[in-house]
Amino acid sequence: MSHRRLLPLLAFVAGIAAGPGSALAQATQLSGTGKVEYHLVHKFHKVVGVSKAMVVRGTVDGSGLKLMARAQVSTFDSDNANRDEHMIETVEGAKYPWVSVRAAVPGFKLPARGATVVAVQAAIELHGVSVNHPIDIKMETNDGVHFKASFEFDESLTAHKIERPSLMFIPVDDLIRIIGSADVTAKS
Repeated sequence: MSHRRLLPLLAFVAGIAAGPGSALAQATQLSGTGKVEYHLVHKFHKVVGVSKAMVVRGTVDGSGLKLMARAQVSTFDSDNANRDEHMIETVEGAKYPWVSVRAAVPGFKLPARGATVVAVQAAIELHGVSVNHPIDIKMETNDGVHFKASFEFDESLTAHKIERPSLMFIPVDDLIRIIGSADVTAKS
């Protein structure tokens, strides 16, 4: 569960980096924090885990954007400590404590204002396994300095070589829904 939550946060950061818009003359540093949640489905119940500890860092310069977002798997909370501990064991949190999203977007320029949806190719690492796929990120700004980014996508547990947890010998669904948002500031 923890890794599921971290992935959405990381994907969000990747989306910020991919937005079109006006170019800044100097290198611009991006930094921010956010929240990510995962939705896990089992035949008998649904689980939502939330982390409010996503960190986003990036650079936008003449070549484009380089971005990374990450969170510790131990920061996800599903309102059930026993279940959270089991999920940390399932994703081998002691060995792979971070979930991260990385993206590089050649030619990227920060938008000056308004809202846009950007498709970004992201590398999502969870359980020590990196998986590449596109993610749509919605970016909003009124001033070209403060950005609100949000995203929603599905992620496969088995693609990250995670054995799906079972309840009463029935495994959880392979796909988990990741939903996240972050507040990011650009500084030249």
